[in-house]
Amino acid sequence: MEIYLDWKNSIYLSSQLIGCLIGFLLIGNGYKKNPSNIILGFILISLSYIAFISWLVHSGNFIYFPQLYRTGNLVSLVTIPFIFLYVQTVILSRKVKPTDLLHFLPALIFLVDFWPVFMLNPQEKLKLIESEISDPALFTQYNQSRFFSSNFYTSFRTILLVTYWIASLSLVLKCQSKMRKTFTDFGKTWFSWIKIFLGFELLLFMPYLIFIRSADPLFAFELLHFFAAVFTLGAGVSLLFFPTLLYGLNVEKHIEQKIKEKTDTKDILTQQKVSEIEAKLKAVLDQEKIFLNRGYSIHNLALDTGVPGYLLTLFINHHLDCSFSDFINQKRIDEACLLIDSGNYNHLSINGLAELAGFNNRNSFTQAFQKFKNIPPSAYIKSSKEKTGK
Repeated sequence: MEIYLDWKNSIYLSSQLIGCLIGFLLIGNGYKKNPSNIILGFILISLSYIAFISWLVHSGNFIYFPQLYRTGNLVSLVTIPFIFLYVQTVILSRKVKPTDLLHFLPALIFLVDFWPVFMLNPQEKLKLIESEISDPALFTQYNQSRFFSSNFYTSFRTILLVTYWIASLSLVLKCQSKMRKTFTDFGKTWFSWIKIFLGFELLLFMPYLIFIRSADPLFAFELLHFFAAVFTLGAGVSLLFFPTLLYGLNVEKHIEQKIKEKTDTKDILTQQKVSEIEAKLKAVLDQEKIFLNRGYSIHNLALDTGVPGYLLTLFINHHLDCSFSDFINQKRIDEACLLIDSGNYNHLSINGLAELAGFNNRNSFTQAFQKFKNIPPSAYIKSSKEKTGK
């Protein structure tokens, strides 16, 4: 295998190195500080792999890696929705849900479609590669598809990429002002970087869409492969200029630090500000009862009320004299008591009540109930039934 270090190959190879290094760094720090960085790290590593496959096609060196035949498109179909999921987890402060697996249905269809190809031995894959490698346009037509016509996957992948890119950009623009208001430092940093990231992602399809019809198709596909490497390199290098993202900003500690910086709480929480926060909390918590959402955090509350997280923490700690978890759990227990006293939920077990009240499990529900009502939930349920006769 020969490697020529001209400027194109240098970009291809450096993108793979930078992407992998930054990706593993994000994953490592994500476990300790910011779980959403795990998704971003996976994206960078996947992009590095896509850049590697693109380089194999560009250089003609795919013949030395026949086992990887057709894996590039599979990884692409997985990575495209992962970018959108990453944007969602940061902006909406949500965890990945089982229903999010539906985003990977295209990748599953491709896997099933090309399963016979993946099961070929290296020699058989090598013959297929040798018949196509001289023409990247032919190589990306996916003629071995059992379910779809020639060139379907390239067109479909482009449509999928554009769709998710628009969805990501729309979510960013929709929530930008709201998130910046609630977490100023984190919001400004993340939104500055995500715009750069989405700008590089635009290179994945815009040049291809421009030149696929008006120029030599071979040139369009070369642009597609080259800009896959540019996207990887740009996304990785850009993170070096945003260390709070690269090394993982712990939002909860960020709020605590804000409080330490604002030592005189009287100057921050005037009576007018206290009244304003109380009104917003009443509207969001008492009327909408969003505290019943499992995993509800101070970050979620800041987004929903439009009050910066450190001010919410100051208000809860100093004016309500409790922690955020106690503040939310007490409201959940009060709501659970209302459900029990209504007599309409007698068919539910304690596990069911815990889930309905927003707790992750029975143990946390029982402990919180005992703490705020000085009685186990089972005893409270029994007493309520005796009073109501239901």
